[in-house]
Amino acid sequence: MKIIQALIFLIIAISGPLAWADPADDVKSPGGLGAKGYVWNKLTREHADILRLTGDFARGKVAFSGCRGCHRADGAGRPDGTYPRLTGQHASVIIKQVTDTRAGLRVNPKMLPFATEHAISLQEIADIADYLSKVQTVAENGKGAGTNLARGKQVYEANRCQRCHGLAGEGDPRRVFPVLAAQHYSYTLLEMQHVKDGSRSNGHPDMSKLLKPISREDMEAVADYLSRMPDYRSADTKP
Repeated sequence: MKIIQALIFLIIAISGPLAWADPADDVKSPGGLGAKGYVWNKLTREHADILRLTGDFARGKVAFSGCRGCHRADGAGRPDGTYPRLTGQHASVIIKQVTDTRAGLRVNPKMLPFATEHAISLQEIADIADYLSKVQTVAENGKGAGTNLARGKQVYEANRCQRCHGLAGEGDPRRVFPVLAAQHYSYTLLEMQHVKDGSRSNGHPDMSKLLKPISREDMEAVADYLSRMPDYRSADTKP
């Protein structure tokens, strides 16, 4: 990693990771969701450049060292939802989120210092994405109360969320739809709310529309249901 990334990691180690926690993720970009001409997943030049590179697991593990203060060593994130679980996330999704942050399309203060061109190269982004898509973790993810799971399943399937995210929450790497299975309950709920109200700048317009009529209680049920799905790469991937 470059020198500036090492310095940022040192600051976090001194001040504590939660000092950097910014769960809001709700500062709108002028060109983001809701703006005229917004096109979800329109490739930036950097995004296109990275897709032409080949990621390397071993290099990615080393490059990810500067991200561990927040996302933990194996990408497990934090159960309270301040940082998402990245373990097993599709490489295409990781690349999109980092390049959207670099381009200012996703305004994410907690990630920006780690995502700039001064902190990480395009090859390192490709390597980290490859590493995260394959790495395993034994850490438990954060879950909700577990009292309304049947309702969560019903809402998820009735709204055809599986068309994008799959019945097992496995997402779709080709269409750049993220894995939702085993994500932290609090993080999923927070991001659902931000996409619903349009404050997640790089949110999908169709998802924003879909979430509009869904109540907070139902979103809580869906987030809890998803949090209890197994890792989609495991032998048991039935919800």
